[in-house]
Amino acid sequence: MQNFAYFILKFMRMNILHKWIFLFGFCLGLVSNAQSKYTLIKGTVHAKNRVLKKVLVSNGDTIVQTDKKGRFEIPVKKGQVVFPIIPTNYTHSNAKKWWYHSLEDINKERVFTLKKVKTKKEFKFLAIGDVQVGDDKELLYATKSVLTELLNRNDYDFSLYLGDLVNDAPELFVPLKKLIDDIPKPSWVVYGNHDRNFNAEQNQQFDFFRKHFGPETYAFFKNDILFVSLNSITPAGKYGYKNQYPPNQIRFLSQLLQQIPKDQQVIISQHVPFVAMKNKEELIKLLNPFKKVLFLSGHTHTVFQNEIIMPSGHVIHELTAGAASGNWWTGQKKWEGIPLSLMSCGTPRGYFEINFKNKDYKIQYKGINLPASKQFSYWVGDYNSEPISVLDKTNNIYINVFSGSYKTKVSLKLTDNTAISMTKERLVDPYINYIKKSQKENKSPDKNSKASPYLRTKSNHIWKGTFPKLNKGYHKVDILIEDPYFSSIKESIWVFKK
Repeated sequence: MQNFAYFILKFMRMNILHKWIFLFGFCLGLVSNAQSKYTLIKGTVHAKNRVLKKVLVSNGDTIVQTDKKGRFEIPVKKGQVVFPIIPTNYTHSNAKKWWYHSLEDINKERVFTLKKVKTKKEFKFLAIGDVQVGDDKELLYATKSVLTELLNRNDYDFSLYLGDLVNDAPELFVPLKKLIDDIPKPSWVVYGNHDRNFNAEQNQQFDFFRKHFGPETYAFFKNDILFVSLNSITPAGKYGYKNQYPPNQIRFLSQLLQQIPKDQQVIISQHVPFVAMKNKEELIKLLNPFKKVLFLSGHTHTVFQNEIIMPSGHVIHELTAGAASGNWWTGQKKWEGIPLSLMSCGTPRGYFEINFKNKDYKIQYKGINLPASKQFSYWVGDYNSEPISVLDKTNNIYINVFSGSYKTKVSLKLTDNTAISMTKERLVDPYINYIKKSQKENKSPDKNSKASPYLRTKSNHIWKGTFPKLNKGYHKVDILIEDPYFSSIKESIWVFKK
């Protein structure tokens, strides 16, 4: 409908001086009421004193292209946001504020100023799930943890926040936006189901998000990679939603993919995991010819990898990045005054680093305020015992690989080269089990902390092994973890036989 409105509006404007066209339009009753919702606006895209031709410009539905003078025309309606889809060797001159234009004044010409940058073969960006602050106290938790960590990092190029910046508290957008903007590195934000403004009408719930963070649907090219942000939320009722792409998302992506070669890397960011989308087949149909597709998502407050094989045989790699808020900022507070908030899959609060080198990438989990080497946890002995336990009658060991998938291989070896067979099992993380028991027995958390919910969730990345008969004392164990999507992990630990 919007594309049709575009052609009608342009047709009317180009022929307005011709009386017979005007009369024809009048006789048709101005075509329809639906078309009258759209207004054709104009703008330019340039870099310094040079106009930029063939730059894609969109309103999150329709995509147009600048002409040889850098000009564009696009139909818009109230509430839409207009933005350029930045070419790979450019960036916004002011990415934190003016990379998009809202349309309060539809008669004003839009001007987008870009600047030239070098394309990098090696770069790193961060995928950050669910900061999800619900009040001022939780905003302080985020400020003192994840935001402070990002503020002091200079080893990445940009960050992607994967939705649910807030927890049904859009009034926190203002201070949170300032905090994010104060971090020197550029950032992009995805729209989540808890980022909605429930005081607005259903079709305007995202307006407040747009006002502060820009469109919920957009794209840009970076280092020869296409990055796309999609809205995975369709409102249902007053507070509900469906894991379903609205129709404009399909139109937007369909037009965009026609502009790129089939072997180009495509990275799609959205809030709800792709595997959970009700109409994902519509996207699979569009993505089917493409060889390199990575989906990044949040929402579940757990970490997992997934692969979806398309009819073409090409694989969609999906990474659900967990949550910076962990288990919704709950659990016993640590010495910094911040809740432990261990995710129900046993992963500490954190985010992912995506490292590109020569168009190939590796992922690495980064626990907040934890060393980069912290990629797994382990539990020795009785599953129902204390966290620091020993090998007695139960010779079991459990290893939780935070980034693990069904492709991950975990192997253990003793100093005499005895190998311990490890089997991937779906079960509640042992430490989560310990927290659940402690809460049930009212041993934790204290009165200044909140109890953690969802402690029955089984983890997707735990491996279990059993040691052979060992002599009393300490035994060194070498651990090797391998996965095609991340660098091999080698670490040694001690276990004690009682």
